Amino acid sequence: MAICAVCGEMFDNTTGFCPSCGAEYKMETGGRSAESLFAEAMQRIQAGQVIDAKGLLTQLIKLDEGNASYRFYLGSVHYKLGEYEAAYNAWQRADRLMPNNDRILKGLVAARQKMAEAELKKKNA
Repeated sequence: MAICAVCGEMFDNTTGFCPSCGAEYKMETGGRSAESLFAEAMQRIQAGQVIDAKGLLTQLIKLDEGNASYRFYLGSVHYKLGEYEAAYNAWQRADRLMPNNDRILKGLVAARQKMAEAELKKKNA
């Protein structure tokens, strides 16, 4: 959850903009270390606060684009949110950084299967 600095509205920060007033919301690291932000992201995932974890992981990737773990967990968050194509893309990037990792490969297979199921539903609709 985020609180808009302009209007004070509380909202899920999925777009980077307040849905009430349109103000841009940028998540600041506040001088916190990447380790601290990553630990918070993991806590948010465990607590089921995956949208918040998504924001934290996205911020971490901006700080360290070459970290496969951040991309792996971002893929996991996308998957939990039903964003299978985004999950697949995150896991592909993680795979390039850490090839042949079993967890990443399993994620790629699972996301690909969900994408195929969604495509089949579209065709049959």
